Amino acid sequence: MSNKKLPIVNAHAHVFTSKHVPPLLAKKFIPFPFYYFVHLDIIIGLYKFFKSIKNLYYKNWNRKLRRFLYYISAAIARNPVLRIINWILSVWLVTVTFYYLHDWISELFNISENETYIGKAIEALRATLNKYDILPKNLPLYIKVGIILFVLLFIKSGRNLMLFLFKKIFNFFKIIPGKESKKLIDRYLLIAKYAVYKKQTNIFSKMKDQYPKESGFVLLSMDMKYMKAGKCKDSFKKQLNELKQIKESITYKKQGVKIYPFIFVDSRRIIENKKRPSSDNDLFNYTYENEKIILKPSLIKTYIEENKFSGFKIYPAIGYYPFEKELLPLWKYAADNGIPIMSHCIKGTIFYRGSKLKQWDEHWVFKDEESDEQLLLSEVKNVDFQRNFTHPMNFLCLLEEPLLRVLIEKYNDPELNKIFGYTNANTSLKYDLSKLKICLAHYGGENQWRKYLEKDSYGYSQQIIKNPGTGIEFIKYIKGTTNIDYDRLAKMWKYVDWYSIISSMMMQYPNVYADISYILHDQEIFPLLKETLKPKHGKLKDRVLFGTDFYVVRNHNSEKDLFVSSDAQLNDDEFDLIARTNPNTFLS
Repeated sequence: MSNKKLPIVNAHAHVFTSKHVPPLLAKKFIPFPFYYFVHLDIIIGLYKFFKSIKNLYYKNWNRKLRRFLYYISAAIARNPVLRIINWILSVWLVTVTFYYLHDWISELFNISENETYIGKAIEALRATLNKYDILPKNLPLYIKVGIILFVLLFIKSGRNLMLFLFKKIFNFFKIIPGKESKKLIDRYLLIAKYAVYKKQTNIFSKMKDQYPKESGFVLLSMDMKYMKAGKCKDSFKKQLNELKQIKESITYKKQGVKIYPFIFVDSRRIIENKKRPSSDNDLFNYTYENEKIILKPSLIKTYIEENKFSGFKIYPAIGYYPFEKELLPLWKYAADNGIPIMSHCIKGTIFYRGSKLKQWDEHWVFKDEESDEQLLLSEVKNVDFQRNFTHPMNFLCLLEEPLLRVLIEKYNDPELNKIFGYTNANTSLKYDLSKLKICLAHYGGENQWRKYLEKDSYGYSQQIIKNPGTGIEFIKYIKGTTNIDYDRLAKMWKYVDWYSIISSMMMQYPNVYADISYILHDQEIFPLLKETLKPKHGKLKDRVLFGTDFYVVRNHNSEKDLFVSSDAQLNDDEFDLIARTNPNTFLS
């Protein structure tokens, strides 16, 4: 009997290029029209320019210059008199630079803070410096710019001090860059870094070479056309065709590399296709015959049935729910054929950039606390509202027949009624989606894992400990009735951490999984991850998948670092379970 292990599988990776990304990701972070100044093409151009400058580092003349500068700095460090002179000169340059930048910013934005305490202090210091002719006067502009660039590039302590002071002086500096803006900047730089690669296969090679031979990779396509952030340069169909070429590569097959591409699904593309049908370019076409969804000519038929792609990818944060009417027939097809669905389930930087629609003011299924009204979704900012599209409890509306029935009744569509065998609101559906195979990517996010650990007294967050193997009971009925207790669901939606919700779903529903992609960069997750993989939690350990979110997570750790850290933090049985056994089951 062979003891050969199953291959390692990275269950969550991306290889899309900058041509598949809309150019206005800064929209909703920066006001109109300023987000056009950080157009993706501009960022990529700047990145390439600075990369070319950085390449000068390896030139022979640069080595000689660095050697010369080293001896100067070493001589200064070893001589106390020169150290004092160097310190005085650095302080003078930083002070001069501060006043140049301060005056330019004040004039540009017509800001005056002379009446404030800090403003008076700045002007008092300026008067003292001028009295002793310490601040130079009437210098040419090019010399001023040269001094500023020198300080910003070579005097790190001065640069940090000025940033600190400007945040105190000018209010708008407090939000540039904020926490979310930093994430966006990281995402821009990542895309720019990989923009040098024109094809997905080049990006894939960079990831593949960091894994043992015969490893497998789930490659997730992305369709960002409808997120209201500008037009992508390459078509979605072209992106899929490149993934097909990777899957069919003779070279990779000889190497034993296993490729599992997933096709992206967006309900808005289906709606657009219905208005302008063209068979080959349509995302999803079907007919319903003999109680089955039969695919007609479409991208999904081509890539799922003909080219043997392995699953579907959805990204609700860019503006749609996983239970949209147009998706339900496809989910019936997926459930009947055991085809997995990978869904983004974390608050991130890629989200819908358009205005919030009226139809998103309330949840379509859940009701509010102690009320017959629909659950109010009060978030207005896009970065906050994405939570409602991405919330893991949305999948209860697919997995739980009573909630799916509410959806079918709401849509009031004869075709859906026939597909699911809908009779009326009080009669169970003839066909449901309880066998739907779903992976909730990123396991809710590392902040939700911390929230779970911090909530040491909240009842719902204790259910995984109190009821190992089942966790939170989602569907309960009001005593003496057949009415769902929506008050309970509303409280879960609002207050319960996503780790508890997702873990409970994984324990209760036989085909619900979660991967640890992206959150893997945070070393703090590993104690809870090891706890999650203990046998006392029943099926939970069998539903966790290894994934890295390459190359999106590259701003935190290299792929090699993520792989080696995971292998080192977990024992052999734990790592093999999430990186070999579970992905094999999920993809089978």
